[in-house]
Amino acid sequence: MINDSKIYTLLNKILNTLIKKKFGSHYSIRLNSLWFISNRKNVFHTQTCYEKITLKSLKHINIKELNQINEFLLFNLNSALMCIDNESYMEVVDIDLIIV
Repeated sequence: MINDSKIYTLLNKILNTLIKKKFGSHYSIRLNSLWFISNRKNVFHTQTCYEKITLKSLKHINIKELNQINEFLLFNLNSALMCIDNESYMEVVDIDLIIV
């Protein structure tokens, strides 16, 4: 089993690469490491999971593109987690997107 810090590092690289390929190289993202690891340590089966992600952009973002990025990140985050950590997979239902 892979530990949480390695999963976090791998997810950051995967999501950052996918965002740059899909929406342009002027975007970069970073998962909140404390939030990510805390979600995996305090697993309750009735608890819903959401992640905090910082989105950095070198140009202005319109609402339509922001919604597309949010949906894209949510889908790819869940897909990657199923592949990387399928033993303790917990679906992420929402993303708290912080724009810098």
